[in-house]
Amino acid sequence: MRNGAISCALALVVATSSAAAKAPAPADTVLHHGTILTVDAKDRVVEAMAIRGGRIVALGTDKAIKAFIGKRTKVIDLAGRTATPGMIDAHAHALGGGIDEVANLQLGEVASVADFLERVKARAAELPAGVWLTGSGWNESRIAEHRPPSLAELDAVSGGHPVALGNTTGHYTLVNSAVLKLAGITAQTPDPAGGRFDKDASGALNGVLYDSAQDVLEKLVPPVDAATRAKGLNHLIEGALSQGLTGFKDPGIDRIYWDTYAAAARIAPLPIHACTLVSARSDMMTARAAVDDYRQRKREVAGLKGRNLDVCGVKIFIDGSGAGRTAWMYQPFEADESHVNPGTGFPMMDAGVYRRMVDLFTKEAIPIGTHAIGDRAIDTVVDAYASALKTWPKQGLRHSLIHANLPTEHALEVMARLQKTYDSGYPEAQAEFLWFLGDALAAGWGPQRSVKMMPFATYVKRGIVYSDGSDYPVTPYAPRYGLWSSVAREPDGDRFGKAPFGTAEAVDIHTAMKSHTIWAARQLFLEKETGSLEVGKLADVAIWDRNPYAVPTADLKGMRCMMTLFGGKVVFERK
Repeated sequence: MRNGAISCALALVVATSSAAAKAPAPADTVLHHGTILTVDAKDRVVEAMAIRGGRIVALGTDKAIKAFIGKRTKVIDLAGRTATPGMIDAHAHALGGGIDEVANLQLGEVASVADFLERVKARAAELPAGVWLTGSGWNESRIAEHRPPSLAELDAVSGGHPVALGNTTGHYTLVNSAVLKLAGITAQTPDPAGGRFDKDASGALNGVLYDSAQDVLEKLVPPVDAATRAKGLNHLIEGALSQGLTGFKDPGIDRIYWDTYAAAARIAPLPIHACTLVSARSDMMTARAAVDDYRQRKREVAGLKGRNLDVCGVKIFIDGSGAGRTAWMYQPFEADESHVNPGTGFPMMDAGVYRRMVDLFTKEAIPIGTHAIGDRAIDTVVDAYASALKTWPKQGLRHSLIHANLPTEHALEVMARLQKTYDSGYPEAQAEFLWFLGDALAAGWGPQRSVKMMPFATYVKRGIVYSDGSDYPVTPYAPRYGLWSSVAREPDGDRFGKAPFGTAEAVDIHTAMKSHTIWAARQLFLEKETGSLEVGKLADVAIWDRNPYAVPTADLKGMRCMMTLFGGKVVFERK
């Protein structure tokens, strides 16, 4: 009897041990009863996911993942909703845009010149006498007259205030006569290199400062204080998380903005991946200073390990804006009433200086992002990258072409070669431009060039990897707009109909999703950590009210983010 009891006890121990060996440790969080788009190499779709320690430990069917549910496991019932990797914006002026929203008059919804003037007049009445009136976001694509107010119209509602109102592109600012007087600008003032004091058909100043001409404002407009900068960052991050974003690259960050990021990260880990680029400006002296600043920031990042802040390289401007018709082109822009003689745009710096800057940063193994919109600018950039990498053949710098609106055949060939040979030459595009700036861009490019803008389908055919971003605050940062625009290529207005950009360069939603997730993660050097939902990666997840792979194209634009997880923690939930 005693031997039988022992045998039974041993059998129970063996059975219990065997069951324990097979049963996985409980997960911290389980998502189930939904559609989970992994965006892995096979673009697999599963029903459920288990998370432990902030990382994904299992993906599969509801039945398989049920084994990971323990007494303390947080269970999120997707209830048929769809989860994707957290979205990543490969190019967003995040901090600057956040500050802008909390500090300045917002003009993004202006629908007419009269509406524009009324908003300025109302703000002027609220301000103490003589205080600067600053604002931003006006978009001629959305203004019925397709132009901003004239100088006389703006002066009439300024109420004695100096007024500076930035266009949504950031490449030109409308100012009133008070500002022109403070800056000492007259009709006889020569244009600065890489910029223009714009004039009307009669040769009189019209109050629009293009590109480097805006630099005069830096010494005039009072800077915002540290508290406002911190408020702007918090505002931006909160909003980004509510739209399913879990990472962004913020380009052209100066020391003051960097200190804002670093101060926030010292207080607590950022609830979003923030990768920044140092502003290299436009000459060799500032380029050398950028090398030192980059190294210093890298040292600071080392002390902030685990705080989700990094520095990813440097940013250079080679040309201006497509909407403003200052991008550097081979052939002239189209002219109209608001752009009497736009010409071929201009470079922001001497091409020889640009090449020397690229050589310096490549030699120092510092990644470069170059703003290049026009075809001539893009050719200049890819040739400079190719030359520098041939001399200093460094792998994995991932030099990028920011915007790359109109690449030539030559540029496409060089991009493909650079990616294959050096892991560099990546377009960082903005599908949202086709929508939000649509009428302004189509007007400037003309019909033949418009259909070639943002050639996503050509990229895919040639094996060129690209990422997408909003360029916020140029366009809204909600990634649903970029997903939709990548597929639809439809402008916001109808000045040139609903298809000025054609559909030959459209991509399917699967490709669009990659450009907002795993391909964008590569440009933040985070593709091994995030960008797809795979075992071992961080549980950065966005949960949506609909399945982007299954809904009609038009429904992509209205997607709602219901919940966002960052490192396995819920950082946003729509109530």
